[in-house]
Amino acid sequence: MAADNIQQDNSQFTKIYTLRIPAGIKRDGTYFETDEYTDGVWCRFQRGVPKKMGGFRSIFNSLVGIYRGMVAQPYNGVNYIFAGNYKELDAFTTGTTFATGSGPFVVTILPGTAFANISNVNTISSTFVVSGNAVSSFPNTSKVIFNQSNAIYFTVSNAVYSSNTTTVTVSGNTISGSPNTVYFASNAVFTADAAAGPYLNNWQFDSQFSPLGNQLAVFAHPAKNLTNIDSGVVSQVLVGNITPANNSAWTFSGLSDSQGQNPTYKPISVDGGVCVLYPFIFVYGSHGFIANNNVNGTYGLQSFYDWNGPLANQVNVSSSKIVKGLPMRGGTNAPSGLFWATDSLIRVTFNPAGTGSTAVPSTYWNYDIISSQISIMSSNAVVEMDGVYWWMGIDRFYLYNGQVSVVPNDKNVNYLFDNINYEQRQKVWATKVPRYNEIWFFYPRGTATECTDAIIYNVKDKIWYDAGQAVGAQRSCGYTTELFPLPIWIDWNYSPILGQPTKVINHPASLAAPANNQFYLSGDQTATFSPGDSVTFVPANSYGNTYTITACQNIYNTTVKPPGVTLVTVANAIIPTPVANTNAYYITGGFNLWQHEYGQNQIGLNGEVAVYSSITTSDISWISGTPGSDSLVGINRRMHIRRVEPNFLQSGQMSMTILGRKFASGTMALDEQDSGPYYFDKNTGKIDLRVEHRLIQLKFESNTLDGNYEMGKLIITAEYGDERP
Repeated sequence: MAADNIQQDNSQFTKIYTLRIPAGIKRDGTYFETDEYTDGVWCRFQRGVPKKMGGFRSIFNSLVGIYRGMVAQPYNGVNYIFAGNYKELDAFTTGTTFATGSGPFVVTILPGTAFANISNVNTISSTFVVSGNAVSSFPNTSKVIFNQSNAIYFTVSNAVYSSNTTTVTVSGNTISGSPNTVYFASNAVFTADAAAGPYLNNWQFDSQFSPLGNQLAVFAHPAKNLTNIDSGVVSQVLVGNITPANNSAWTFSGLSDSQGQNPTYKPISVDGGVCVLYPFIFVYGSHGFIANNNVNGTYGLQSFYDWNGPLANQVNVSSSKIVKGLPMRGGTNAPSGLFWATDSLIRVTFNPAGTGSTAVPSTYWNYDIISSQISIMSSNAVVEMDGVYWWMGIDRFYLYNGQVSVVPNDKNVNYLFDNINYEQRQKVWATKVPRYNEIWFFYPRGTATECTDAIIYNVKDKIWYDAGQAVGAQRSCGYTTELFPLPIWIDWNYSPILGQPTKVINHPASLAAPANNQFYLSGDQTATFSPGDSVTFVPANSYGNTYTITACQNIYNTTVKPPGVTLVTVANAIIPTPVANTNAYYITGGFNLWQHEYGQNQIGLNGEVAVYSSITTSDISWISGTPGSDSLVGINRRMHIRRVEPNFLQSGQMSMTILGRKFASGTMALDEQDSGPYYFDKNTGKIDLRVEHRLIQLKFESNTLDGNYEMGKLIITAEYGDERP
């Protein structure tokens, strides 16, 4: 009888509650079990309350391919961005406050895997001389060049060592001038993936100042491991100046052991990656391989190309592959770094009292296995923030702050690891949003082959949430600097914008036939097809079929009357050759580089659209407690909501939908009974209702231009409803 008396208690009729939901989004477990919010899209938590994430605007576009790695480095008032795809390395420039600038500029990768200094050259006998015994470096039939910018290839026919020098005889062309450097050109420095795939290039970057060249340099490594983290295919490390030459032209060359006391003239090629532990360059790869260059004690003589001096070293410290390296604070043992193998974490520290010249391996370097029981999801799944290193393993999250620890996660660990596409694990990548103390882990969900969602950890508040598979999580790579205020993330969606078709015509009889990289159009089309623009003949939503225009000329004469014809020249041969009546399209757009946390909308070439965001509460009921979660009621009655008083810092209209269920384990898709949506703005004081359900969730949505919100304390007026479910 006591229970019946409680159920008939009318004291709840006009009771008012403030809604109290713990911060975070809990995906694991049942709805009824969950105290935190149960769903959210593009919503974060700041000060423990839900807040819509920022918008993003397109700052650059590329038509070539999906970018697989990028770096941004500010220098002298310019923010330089380098990003690599399956085919090329591109450069962009912006200001250091606002993301306005230019790009992409295709980086020219110069031929020559290594080089040697020439002490003497005889153009009559076609011979040149290099110091030391370099016979093994110049085998017969190997190829060399003397000018990287205008490569004329020579074939080695003989190499003879005598009197501490090597005399090399070449054939095939005539040596001109007095070259002082010879470049080894038998092998390619960089190999693009085939246009039809498989796409393997997965880029890593770092930067360091060169005292010898008096330039800030960028290192780039296109590892062939996008489809397999354990790939053993090696590729050469590239290096180039961060600033361009004239006309926004960047050139990179292959890193090699070409200087120092005993150069081997071999390329620095690995299957892992590259990082800088200033002032040393480290490379790494399979079988625990770690190597570093030598640094001259004289500051002005320090070279990136000396890998044979006393401080240089190479060692195998693990049976598994090293996939990532990052610098760390080393104190008296600086420089120091962390290196992630697929099953272990290794710390490398410098030992200034070492004996590099008398010990093998060099004792200038210490290699400590911190843990041999860790895992790593991908080579880009590590990020450092505030001196702490965070990464995603194959089944849990880790941090390193002097020791390895597992990051507790009972909110979305099953939601992630039960649904991640392990076949595409190398596309997982991590970044940070320091303003909101967030670590982001992007990953491909379900059967997706690209990243479609992100798991987010707020390191300050120690809470987990996710992006809710929002459009803003469809990113392939990104970077956050400590100078440029906003993160730059790159889209993997291909979004081309086509102009009106223009028919290709046969060449007029009085004009020369077009080359394999040319075609004719009727009339004057120079205003549409300009140098630097792109053209395609395939209006499909697939990339790789575009050509960059290098010249566009309107031609008319006594035979071809005005407005004449237009001869368009592109950078590469057109395959297949466009025949008469083929449609040529001006094309722009493609893959967007987005400046995130900018405003509230998505701003692209097609215009400005709203960014959708939502947040859904956990169950509210009399069964488990009051809406304020301040007392256990345990009454088996429906909850009758009479009024909701919104409390938001908001701009734009929002909506509230009431999601109702009968039972704790009710299937939302079948048992859910929605009420609403009820629309409100910042001036709406109350929403009067007559809605009752046994279990209730409140879903708040924002989907208007310039829409934004931050939730405060909502006030709910509720009473007992019917006894039946």
